[in-house]
Amino acid sequence: MPLDPKHIAEAQKQRLKLKQKVAKVSPGIVNLQVVGSGAPGSPASVYLFSDQTRYLFNCGEGTQRLAYEHKTKLSSLENIFMTRTCWERIGGLPGICLTMQDVGVPSVTLHGPPGLDELFKAMSRFVILKDMKVQAAECRADDLYEDHVMTLKYVAISRDPEQTGANSDEEDKPEETTVDDTDYYAYEKRKKSEPKANLPAAAAKPQRQDWTKRHEASVMAYICKLKHRFGQLSLEKCVERGVPAGPLLGQLKNGNDVTLPDGTVVKSSDVRGPNDPGPVFIFIDIPSEAYLKDLEAKNGAFAPYQSTATDGSDQAMYVVHFSPLEVMRTERYRTFLNKFSASTRHIALNEINKFSGYIASHRIQYHLNQLDKEIFPILKEDNNNYDKLENAATDCDLVRSSSLSYFHIRPRKGIDRTQEAALNPAEYLQELEALPDFKLALDDLRRKIAQLPIQSQTPRSEIFPRILFLGTGSSIPNKTRNVSAILVRTSPDASILLDCGEGTAGQIERLFGVEAAEQIFRSIKAIYISHLHADHHLGLFGLLQTRRKMLGPDSEKVLLLAPEQISYWMRLYDCRFEPLHKEYELVKNAQLIDEPLRDERIHELGLTEIATCRVRHCPHSFGVALKMHPSKKDSDPVKITYSGDTMPCQDLIDLGRDSTVLIHEATMEDELEAEARIKMHSTLSQAISQGRKMNARFTLLTHFSQRYAKIPRIESELDTNLGIAFDNMEVTIDDLPQLCLFYPTLKAMFISHFEEMEQKAIKRGNKKMRLETGSGGSSKEPSPAR
Repeated sequence: MPLDPKHIAEAQKQRLKLKQKVAKVSPGIVNLQVVGSGAPGSPASVYLFSDQTRYLFNCGEGTQRLAYEHKTKLSSLENIFMTRTCWERIGGLPGICLTMQDVGVPSVTLHGPPGLDELFKAMSRFVILKDMKVQAAECRADDLYEDHVMTLKYVAISRDPEQTGANSDEEDKPEETTVDDTDYYAYEKRKKSEPKANLPAAAAKPQRQDWTKRHEASVMAYICKLKHRFGQLSLEKCVERGVPAGPLLGQLKNGNDVTLPDGTVVKSSDVRGPNDPGPVFIFIDIPSEAYLKDLEAKNGAFAPYQSTATDGSDQAMYVVHFSPLEVMRTERYRTFLNKFSASTRHIALNEINKFSGYIASHRIQYHLNQLDKEIFPILKEDNNNYDKLENAATDCDLVRSSSLSYFHIRPRKGIDRTQEAALNPAEYLQELEALPDFKLALDDLRRKIAQLPIQSQTPRSEIFPRILFLGTGSSIPNKTRNVSAILVRTSPDASILLDCGEGTAGQIERLFGVEAAEQIFRSIKAIYISHLHADHHLGLFGLLQTRRKMLGPDSEKVLLLAPEQISYWMRLYDCRFEPLHKEYELVKNAQLIDEPLRDERIHELGLTEIATCRVRHCPHSFGVALKMHPSKKDSDPVKITYSGDTMPCQDLIDLGRDSTVLIHEATMEDELEAEARIKMHSTLSQAISQGRKMNARFTLLTHFSQRYAKIPRIESELDTNLGIAFDNMEVTIDDLPQLCLFYPTLKAMFISHFEEMEQKAIKRGNKKMRLETGSGGSSKEPSPAR
């Protein structure tokens, strides 16, 4: 959850002091750390860090989640360098910026090709940065960025206009689309004393937007050279020459010659080790062969750091390649690689790597898999196999990596894989064996499940619908719960996605594996977006692009059911960054309130009706109900209702009346009802009550606060029709009766987390009691605000 503004201000103050202290000193430790390896389902991003400051190169979807999981500190990050303005490279910016704001970063500068400022400005409606300034640097060709750590040169590489490829997309029909000025967080700014009111869209005058087509025409490479650093001062040599303790040592350390009291001159070079002239490392991203012609033309910018370098110290130590593997395997790209010295290591951050680095999601899935192997299937990805190459002829000199691979630049220690993210299933299962009550709880669970009546003789693989939770957390991703996304599979060949938070496409690729994921992306015929908060729709671009990449440019359009206001965001990206309008057909959620969708567009989905209602959250928030025929004969029709984000809402109860399944947000614990009211969310008990009031057969809780990311705290046993959702959990209607039985075993599995939540609840109760005691009992009187 966002931190207190007082904490943010204090953190910013401490940062400024530290920055001023080290501003004139070239750092002694500088490393490259792989955050995301570019493997299927993960971003390609690199963290350059020293003992003083940090830099991030590229920030695709999932970067914040990986940084959080692997404890990559963001508090000293002030510059983010993007090689491209496509979503694949910048889709994680909103999440990373929100996290940076919480740790006290006062400002961040974005570097890269033109358009970054325009894109981030468009995001400002649903990415609120009150305490951090984001600005885009003007990166002209051959310009330099320079600070006390390094000098960085921008090299712009342009696409050959004769090879436009996908960007030759025909012009869209002109639309009268204006800027969406809705304040999606206005409800959090209202004072408690103000009367409650409806939250209309902002009434500002519409702004005009430049809808001129301007797709990606150039990418940016970066040539980095560390600042010169004097060799380490030898105290032994200083003593031999009679240098006394004190300020003279500091002058020698900083490279200055000194004169002793007896007139002896001591040269700094005589009492220090060898100087470090500053290693060179390069970042390059060539998205297609259309850029190779200009790469060859711009080779002069790279020549001083290739094998022809006049000084051996200028030969590049590392070249980090974000380029796709198919481009790197071309003869022209290989020619570029071969111009570097044999000592240069080429790090490939693309599909040559196989493991995404998300260890925590695998760990918890192995744990949950012990409860039920079909409801909680093991994820379909493996560790990198460094002993095997798919194409030895072209890939033999490429360095593969995973999250937490380190490449030491200063001092020159080479490659360090000791902390590299890798799967260890045996360790995860041993963790369960060490829990005191887990085995007894698991045996008890299996005994109770065995006593349940058999629901069906139909093989589970043939039962539909199936509800697959791809993201069950709120606000921003954490290591065990991604943000909102639910895939409802109505048949093997058809599905609808309910919300699409950041990283949804990656969740699909990791769960099913790359080959099987293609069929899942093909099956997605419709995507429903409940509202325009970032955690519910920022994975949409990535999913549409992954789908097009897998299925080809002629894949059928997806039916996009969303608030009308999403059209501005979609059209801006389509016009100014990458073509998207061929990928979807927009249906406005508001139209489905009075006229539910029943036409042939949803028949292929296996649905008979899609209806919506407005819910009590930010402006333009909706709930949805899906009606469908079941796959089993002689079964009742199925109705699935999804709340999106909302406070308790009568319209949602009416919409979901007699649902087979209600999927309802349960963001807050019951003790935090006042905070839930301010943020217009539901507590656990309120979500359960909503299910009872609409007479839902089963209620599944999701969208949990990061305060209880592993398991929500419910004091009593779960009702027989209640279940708790987890990421990568897939259920059929027949599975639902057993979900309520899981909770005691889950408590035993997450016992340390559960006890921590209990302690926090006790502290909150004690604090509330002290406040009530201090008020002289006046709190018992009804509040005027009520």
